Amino acid sequence: MRDDFPAKTKELLAKRVAYICSNPKCQQATSGPQNDPKGSVNLGVAAHISAASPGGPRYDADMTQEQRVDSSNGIWLCQTCAKLIDNDPKSYSRKTLESWKTAAERTASMALTQGSQPNNKFQQAFANIERLMPELLNEMREDLSNNPTTREFVILEKDWIYNYDGFYLVYYYNEHDNLGGKLQVLENYYFIREITYNNVRRFIFQEEFINYLTA
Repeated sequence: MRDDFPAKTKELLAKRVAYICSNPKCQQATSGPQNDPKGSVNLGVAAHISAASPGGPRYDADMTQEQRVDSSNGIWLCQTCAKLIDNDPKSYSRKTLESWKTAAERTASMALTQGSQPNNKFQQAFANIERLMPELLNEMREDLSNNPTTREFVILEKDWIYNYDGFYLVYYYNEHDNLGGKLQVLENYYFIREITYNNVRRFIFQEEFINYLTA
């Protein structure tokens, strides 16, 4: 027996990404008009992240029926991408699909506030960093929510003492595995810029990255 999404959940998943396929390499529009002025065309699918029934792709036997049909277990895709992720579940893991979903929802939010959809290159980058460093990104989101005008941060060990005039955010080596490598990825995408001038590594957030984190 399949645990299918209710109609309201399907509609919610579609609306949260503006009816755009959540695959960052696709981003196809999935809804539009028919020739009939009273009709519309839908090419989208509310796909399960963990399968709706035993034996399906990414099926999780520990999930309850309520969890399986909840919007948290769904992702909005075009028909082609929905078939792709189910035909190759080893390439499209739960973690990968969750990173797509987060990036798609945040870029849709950015489009609402900025008036334009970020290009494919940015959404692919956003999905990649969501997969690689979700904990660090969530900490940055909380910090920027509490300190909306702050743009600089340093990285320290917990027992270091650092004196500097001015306000800055701090991220600790002790709290994030391979913090230096994660920051290098963000630098490679031009989301942060290093401005170190002493023995402590110091960075500045770029505005495009700020807009994504705070969307």
